[in-house]
Amino acid sequence: TVDRRLARTGERVLHAANALWMQGRGDPAARAIAGVDDVAVTHDGAWQTAPGFRAVVDAVDTLLERIDVGLDAVLKTDAHRHRTSAAAKRVGAQSAPLVTTVPGARGDFRLVHAQNMPRPQLAFADAVDNSPSTPFVWKLRSKPHARVPLDHGLPSAAVAATPLGRHLHALGIARPDGVTPPGSGAATPVSGDAGLAALPHPYEFEIRNHEPPAWLLDSVVPQEPRAWDATPFAFVDTRAQLDAMLAHLDTAREVAIDLEHHDYRSFQGFTCLVQLSTRTHDFVVDALALRADLHELNAITADPARLKVFHGAESDIVWLQRDFGVYVVGMFDTYHASHVLNMPHHSLAHLLAEYCG
Repeated sequence: TVDRRLARTGERVLHAANALWMQGRGDPAARAIAGVDDVAVTHDGAWQTAPGFRAVVDAVDTLLERIDVGLDAVLKTDAHRHRTSAAAKRVGAQSAPLVTTVPGARGDFRLVHAQNMPRPQLAFADAVDNSPSTPFVWKLRSKPHARVPLDHGLPSAAVAATPLGRHLHALGIARPDGVTPPGSGAATPVSGDAGLAALPHPYEFEIRNHEPPAWLLDSVVPQEPRAWDATPFAFVDTRAQLDAMLAHLDTAREVAIDLEHHDYRSFQGFTCLVQLSTRTHDFVVDALALRADLHELNAITADPARLKVFHGAESDIVWLQRDFGVYVVGMFDTYHASHVLNMPHHSLAHLLAEYCG
């Protein structure tokens, strides 16, 4: 079947990459990689990625970025624009994607491709701005579970006339008098970047002063997970469904969260799906359809009395803040817990097999 062939091909690629990597490490001319771990290891008779895999990925990303810069320079030439203008008119601004379905043992694979695919980010209420001169400004307009107000530590009058100051004023969260309280960690203009300033984290005070709820430190008997067919699932892509999901999440002390992010055809990338689970329900949220409304998750994620569970949350936290203005106060990361416990493997698949069967 297609999925088995893909799995075998992936193992062969990892095996070949590791052999090439090991040979390079033994070459005196390849000192730059001499201290890097293996890119792949064997486990239960199969090849899996190892710590050195990330170093290889970073190196390849750097090479691809240089290629992209070179291509971009070519695409901006008058000769190229003349050759492609007629073709662009034939294709149209946004052509419909072509979908190829390939049957597999565990379900069908859908391959989506087109010359010029529709871009969901064009429909975002918050326009995408990739320019390096635009400062990042958080999207919060209100601050649930606040211990200090939202304008705590905002830039003073020094940046009032800059693009940052005007953006804050448009959001309705800038200080009207430009006065910043003493000791607030106020932002200051970044040296050498006129009009740019480093904003304080809106929940910095709450995170730095967070104390885990007492119940979280109690010794309890582990709860067995429910069977798949006994756990209700809901796909959330309307405002009414979002409200119903938030009402259910409000009844739970523990919420597991995971995100799916796309950056194959996007410079910054964007979050496509937000997955949330309680002890009794599973939800998958269409983050493209509800992008402008997902800031309301702060009622759950910023609640210090509620536990938010992630696995390897470094990117998830960034995406939540950047795309939706969602912040997390009080969380538990199972990936880092597996390291603290010196477990032999740290993937979510391994933890599920170990503890959930």
